[in-house]
Amino acid sequence: MSAAPRPPVRTSRPRTSLRALTAAVVALAALGLPSALAGPAVADEALAASAPAFATPASAPAPGAADPTPTPSTVTVTGTGSASAAPDLAVVGMAVEVTAPTAEKALAAQHAAANALLGALRRQQVAERDVRTDSLELSAVYEDGGGGGASKLTGYRAAQSFSVKVREPHRTGRVIKAAVAAAGDAVRVNGVTFDLADARPLRAKAREAAHADARDKAEHYAALTGRGLGRLVSLTEAESGNPRPLTVSPSAFAKQEGVPVAPGEIQDSVSVVAVYELQ
Repeated sequence: MSAAPRPPVRTSRPRTSLRALTAAVVALAALGLPSALAGPAVADEALAASAPAFATPASAPAPGAADPTPTPSTVTVTGTGSASAAPDLAVVGMAVEVTAPTAEKALAAQHAAANALLGALRRQQVAERDVRTDSLELSAVYEDGGGGGASKLTGYRAAQSFSVKVREPHRTGRVIKAAVAAAGDAVRVNGVTFDLADARPLRAKAREAAHADARDKAEHYAALTGRGLGRLVSLTEAESGNPRPLTVSPSAFAKQEGVPVAPGEIQDSVSVVAVYELQ
């Protein structure tokens, strides 16, 4: 009777920890041996152990998370301010105008009248730099023929206009009177404008007043809401008109003693928009 066949002997390879396998690969590499000698399982497990791992950091904020810093409350106000000052400059518009039968005679008479006017200004201590020629004109003068007839040339008109700065406004009437007396009927006074030689100080005062007005309003609104007024966030100059010069009509300069002139005051205004934080 034959013996029963023995069952095949199965051998199982003991499991090696991942740390031991990695250490074996490193040791073989240090000895200069190829890692394949450690067996494919060892190589595969070592490579798997050396692969990088990617993970979302625990500290990264979740998408769409709200900013923890709250936006401060603000108050927006408009401040206006104005300032005025007495003018320190008068600009007189003057002209000489002459009509003569010929262009040559008209120009000669106009030159004589202009020289007389300029001489009077110099005697009134008006500096050369303060007298400027604005226009010089020579034109033909025609008379309407009437009844559909052709116009007839009757002469020529020569004219020259000037801008004269008087840096002592209280002397304006005296300067005008002297010019009229020197050039006679050829003189025309087109008007007087009182102004400031330098308007920057007046503008600075108007800005200071506008800024103070804006802060007063912001403090009031903060108190009404039970809050304190914080720092100034922004300040914008919204509107600012140029200082308004004062003009005197030509009708005020009759040929009379004194030539009355009233300078008045120059006014400037500024508007600002201010944004303050509320505490």
